[in-house]
Amino acid sequence: MCGIVGAVLWGLVACAPGKSDREESTRLYEEAVSMLSGDGVSIADCRVAQRLLEQALEADDGNIDVYFGKVLNELNLWLPDSAYRTATTAIEKIGPDGKNRLKAYFYTVKGFIAYDRGDEADARAQLSQALVLYESYLKEEPANLDYLLNKAVLLSGLEGREKALEFIAGLPVKEADRQMLTESLAGFEFSQFGETWRAKHRALVTGGELAVEADPGRNTDTLSYTQQP
Repeated sequence: MCGIVGAVLWGLVACAPGKSDREESTRLYEEAVSMLSGDGVSIADCRVAQRLLEQALEADDGNIDVYFGKVLNELNLWLPDSAYRTATTAIEKIGPDGKNRLKAYFYTVKGFIAYDRGDEADARAQLSQALVLYESYLKEEPANLDYLLNKAVLLSGLEGREKALEFIAGLPVKEADRQMLTESLAGFEFSQFGETWRAKHRALVTGGELAVEADPGRNTDTLSYTQQP
């Protein structure tokens, strides 16, 4: 792996993750995703997945997909401060000129976490960055409904729901798509972010407790897992 020791020993030799590092990182990431997919996921599964995701970043800390999975899992565990830091690191790794479109997602998550904390100034700063990015993506994909909805949601939070509705009303889209965007916006409140993830965390904890009751011999803190091919 590349670090300060490598820089001292090898000077200007380019240092980048080797193929094996990225492959191992991807394998660990996919294993974590597999653990978190499907029914019956418990808080214990999330803890094991968290270790796998950390190992994936140790193998290749430039694998942006892993940061995406780690943010989501830290929200599963309801560790919002950790999720905020992970998103910040991901943005730094992508860089100011990086084209990875997960950057907008990371800014959005940071904004929602800041809003849940009650830090309105930081929430506005992060969500404004996300809005700028979605607007740039829409220049390339003007009919992308996901981007259009994300922009509408961000406008609603930053400039008010009426501004967001005006944006939707002026879009050159099919009426069915306009209706979908309007209904989706109507059903969204910024407060839902914290409420939804807290509720999911409680459900994961409860699921783990129920699993222990059904199988008292199960170790919910185990870090053993099945290796994927």
